[in-house]
Amino acid sequence: MSEEERISKILSTIRKIEESKQPVSIYFNQNSVPFSLAQYYRYRRILRKCGEEGLRDGRKDGNYTKMTERIKDYVITIVKDNRSIPSSQLQSKILNQFNVQISLSSLNNFRASASLTRLPAQKEEKYKRQKSGGGEILTSLSFFTNIIELYTKIIAEQVDIVRQSPSFKQNKELEKDNPDIRLHGKFTSEYNQLESVRENRFKSIDDKIEDKDFSAMNLFKMSEKTISRYNLALLCLPLVTSNGRSSRVNRVKGNDLSFLCGYNYKDASLNRYIQELKYLKVSDRLITATAKFWMDFWRNESEDGTYFVCYYIDGNTKALWSSNRCYKGRVTMLGRVMNCLENVFIHDGKGHPLYFQTFQGHADLG
Repeated sequence: MSEEERISKILSTIRKIEESKQPVSIYFNQNSVPFSLAQYYRYRRILRKCGEEGLRDGRKDGNYTKMTERIKDYVITIVKDNRSIPSSQLQSKILNQFNVQISLSSLNNFRASASLTRLPAQKEEKYKRQKSGGGEILTSLSFFTNIIELYTKIIAEQVDIVRQSPSFKQNKELEKDNPDIRLHGKFTSEYNQLESVRENRFKSIDDKIEDKDFSAMNLFKMSEKTISRYNLALLCLPLVTSNGRSSRVNRVKGNDLSFLCGYNYKDASLNRYIQELKYLKVSDRLITATAKFWMDFWRNESEDGTYFVCYYIDGNTKALWSSNRCYKGRVTMLGRVMNCLENVFIHDGKGHPLYFQTFQGHADLG
């Protein structure tokens, strides 16, 4: 029986029932009807809602196609290999493999009954390649040896010491000098030309600290994580500059700091951090702690049972160009006696640098 014949038979049967003027139940008892009483009412609802088109058999489109055992085994195999596969893709695979259209609801019900519901796909981590020129070797060693942690700990302790000192609270009440010449808190050319400002510029740190408002320094607002990041940036300066000066950070190569230390610091930030460390007067503690750190480090790394106590002392004289009166000494690379600074280094018996100190003029090593 074709689809058109089937629909025509259903319509003619319904028409006969309505024209008989008998109750529907009596008509079904007295006559042979090709469908049940419940199906009759179902057809009536479909006709009122969708018309004759609603009587067409949709099973040929796969809406009510039952899943065979072969299809079930096929679905189980695919889903176990890939739990994140959506039912729409599974439907396409079944159609290509068996030429059968299974509804999405049937697939979802079967997956739920077999405990094979879809799981969200895991996001693959995307790794971004960075150019560092091997700088990560230095940063890795600095964290492996805990030298950065040592610097951060000492600076943080010194910050707490200064914060608890009487001068911290006293200097907090100091007013800014010459506020009428400043522009929104910034120094102007007129401010820098003042005689009092020019004289104060060359004073020692001990004299400047007396009038220094520590609470205005960024260092007292930093967390230990930020201090550690600044220290790592200073350690990486020779890698991102040609001469280790912070002023060269503003060039293209200086952008590598964002990879090496986690933030792309510029010259102004690093220079201000160094200046604030100067007011902390933490250099002596850092030098002493660094020397002790490397002595302990190389002693622990040495495989020898005994440690040969022998130290080498070496000096490096650098020219100091200034019109002010300074201590003088012989600068070998220039072949003249002039203003200078001398860096004195102390190495252990195996040549490892342990300690250094800077002196004004010639340092008498004797």
